[in-house]
Amino acid sequence: MTRYGEAGKELAGGRELPPFAPMLMGSLRAVGYSTEAALADLIDNSIAAGAHRVAITFAAEPEPVVAIIDDGEGLTEDELITAMRYGSRDPRDQRTGLDLGRFGLGLKTASLSQCRRVLVASIAGDGLNVAAWDLDICEERQTWWLSLPGPSAVADEILRRLHEQGRGTAVVWEKLDRMLDGATANRGRMMDEIMDAAADHLAMVFHRFLAGEFINPFELTINNRALPHLDPFLEGHTKGQVLYPETFQIDGQDVTVSPFVLPFPSRLAPAELLRVGGRESLKTGHGFYIYRGGRLVVPGGWFRIVPADELVRLARVRVDVPVELDHLWKVDIRKTVAEPPSALRPHLKRIVGQATVRSRRVYTHKGTPSADSDRIPLWGRHDLRDGAAAWRVNRDHPLVVAAMASESAAPDVSRLLRLIEDLLPAHEIHLHISNDLPVAEYVGVSSDLEALAIELSSAFREDPERRAKLLEKMHLIEPFNRAPEEARAIAQRLIENDGDR
Repeated sequence: MTRYGEAGKELAGGRELPPFAPMLMGSLRAVGYSTEAALADLIDNSIAAGAHRVAITFAAEPEPVVAIIDDGEGLTEDELITAMRYGSRDPRDQRTGLDLGRFGLGLKTASLSQCRRVLVASIAGDGLNVAAWDLDICEERQTWWLSLPGPSAVADEILRRLHEQGRGTAVVWEKLDRMLDGATANRGRMMDEIMDAAADHLAMVFHRFLAGEFINPFELTINNRALPHLDPFLEGHTKGQVLYPETFQIDGQDVTVSPFVLPFPSRLAPAELLRVGGRESLKTGHGFYIYRGGRLVVPGGWFRIVPADELVRLARVRVDVPVELDHLWKVDIRKTVAEPPSALRPHLKRIVGQATVRSRRVYTHKGTPSADSDRIPLWGRHDLRDGAAAWRVNRDHPLVVAAMASESAAPDVSRLLRLIEDLLPAHEIHLHISNDLPVAEYVGVSSDLEALAIELSSAFREDPERRAKLLEKMHLIEPFNRAPEEARAIAQRLIENDGDR
């Protein structure tokens, strides 16, 4: 016996060299799972088992514990032992539909990345079956020792749930050394914070399942609290844009690419901000959303296809990838990383170009609903050297012309406008908007617009021809273009009043 157990049996031309169980199991704990990614991996198994309800429960006292209980097809004793084996499935095996597994490592690796003991209890046709990996026992025995403890090792509440359902599986994490990072004080508060973050993550990762798109009904709860229904694309929002989806054949499988452009953040109600994932998500969540079998794997990012800048923040591209293409997308064990295959990248670059152009338009033309080339803006951009720019008040705008009509007032008005232009707080405005904070917009009520229109038309009463053209184009002049139909009605009333005189 060596320090690491048996060195292996000699055979012709070599020898068997099995891994040393405690060392390999300990090394696999460092794969890099976060708590929320580990939970998501277990929920994948529940979906693959046909579950409609997945309940995550946790408690800090008397000993910290986390349980993931589903109502899917249970495991017989042989199936459970196979599922507990490391590398129980060949990643090259063909998978279809909602079979979200891949490497045959998720249950074990995800669980033991958070705890030192994982127990699985499952009800199937042959009754209740229980098995557990306990790192302490494996280290003590210096081998791959799978415990088969029986029902007495399962908490009464978990047993009750499983028996009430008549089927399903519970995965229980005990000895939560990694999850709690060795903490002994304030464990309740720490677990609350960890699970709150997990709730946000899981609500986004499985948002299409929670919406009933693939399994209906599908419910996911944490300590009996249902997760919110999110939608990173705000489909159906009246101010959002849905571009034409395209489908491509990759290795005989369909990959569907659907581009979206979100509304400007200041146009979203608080409930809509929550639905899209929060204000921070609007700032950082642009890019490709890669879904594997409907489950979100990559939430944003551009894969170096386009440069990320502030003006593309509103562009999001949904990419639906079937599980059959895992080998081409380089999906990792944690299912948190994927890379588009080279055959698809040119198509993605073309499609995302259209979405980012739309996103930039939303930013650069925000608050200017009229797209008519004859629009008369109040402000204009002037490009200077080395990419610099200045914003100047349009001296040809009718309101400005009217204000400068008096020779005595013109110099004072001109100096005031130049002062306003030169002292425009562009940096402060940029910082405010880059944080996606709302900006107050001009919203003229009918009486304000009408009073402004009367003053404007009166200023040109001595020039009937110009006044007539002004009234004809009033719906194109800022700020009247914010309410073009109202502007047309006001202009018509002014024309009719002229006819009554």
